[in-house]
Amino acid sequence: MSGNMAKGKRSPVMKVAFHLWSAYRHVLVWFWVIFTVIYFGINEMIMRGIIPDESIRNSGREWDGATISPRIFLLVLGILLTIGSFNSFVSNGITRRSFGRGGLLFAGLLSIICTVLHLLGYPIEMLIIEISGAERSMQYPNLVIVAITNLLMYFGYFCGGWLIGTGFYRFHWFKGLLVCLLAVAILIGMETMTATELTGSAAADQGIILLVLALASFLIVWINDGFLRKIAVKRKITL
Repeated sequence: MSGNMAKGKRSPVMKVAFHLWSAYRHVLVWFWVIFTVIYFGINEMIMRGIIPDESIRNSGREWDGATISPRIFLLVLGILLTIGSFNSFVSNGITRRSFGRGGLLFAGLLSIICTVLHLLGYPIEMLIIEISGAERSMQYPNLVIVAITNLLMYFGYFCGGWLIGTGFYRFHWFKGLLVCLLAVAILIGMETMTATELTGSAAADQGIILLVLALASFLIVWINDGFLRKIAVKRKITL
């Protein structure tokens, strides 16, 4: 009974975030399990020479590049958010504002979880290297910078996908395509910024890059929020 009372006392924003988390948490878990097993499995086969690739075998910290797949995963989840959930929430009395705020809370939660899981991959990678007996040095990057960068990128990718889904939901296919191109352009800009060797840059450069990433994410959120406030409930998505 106390559990039901607690659920009833949740704010609309928390209800949205809670229901989204309940709907997608198993997908998140299975993605990371499958992705991690495949990623480290392939790298272990490379270390043992089963898969010939000297460039990877002699390099260090392959896990640095393990953020691409989670970003695409969050992008896809973001695309589905408005298309798959907007109607049901608004039709049941949740305001557009509460849906938007709850979606942002959900996006932040997923970004934090993915950031933490990625950080945990570094000691796992080091352990695999030690077990395999590979002759190469392994040093941790600046984990604080890595964490902040990944957090902003994960959040940006989810919200970028959300903007794409909202654009196609609200507009005709041509305007939706323009919104898609805008979101992709912003994400490409964010990727370009992170292409710099961030962990080795000067503190001022690191700060500027992180600020640009934060502003880009804010821009995506601001545009998407503007679309959500004027969006109509649709029984069918027409292209």
